[in-house]
Amino acid sequence: METGKETLLCDASTSVDRPTVPKHYRRNVFNTLQKLSHPAVRATIKLSAERLCWPGMNKDVRKWARSCVSCQKCKVIGQNTCPLGSIKTPDAPFDHVRLDLAGPLPDSVGYFYHLTYVGRFTRWSEAVPIKGITAETVTCAFLER
Repeated sequence: METGKETLLCDASTSVDRPTVPKHYRRNVFNTLQKLSHPAVRATIKLSAERLCWPGMNKDVRKWARSCVSCQKCKVIGQNTCPLGSIKTPDAPFDHVRLDLAGPLPDSVGYFYHLTYVGRFTRWSEAVPIKGITAETVTCAFLER
């Protein structure tokens, strides 16, 4: 197929003619396909191969997909699975307390984090603003409440 001064090559070996993408358009074409849904490496290769081609396409697509920041943030890597166990039911309030930290948060009068805790017996919860997340700071904040 000719387009003005240039010739556009197509691969006709499949049921759908796939255009051969010139070198200077390859990254842009990949970015356009990748931004559709940020599929995994294999899915991106399949998506690309169904529509177009170029020499070394699988290698390029694999490299670019693996370097996609959005994909890396969402990718679940090697989740450990362990058998379900039983957790002893607490007998009294504050017999067992769950703690969590959140932050850094926007500055609020010098406080950048908050400590949350929930009692398993009563399910009473509290959030306490704290200035730092050292073991000493967290322990003091929890024991003072």
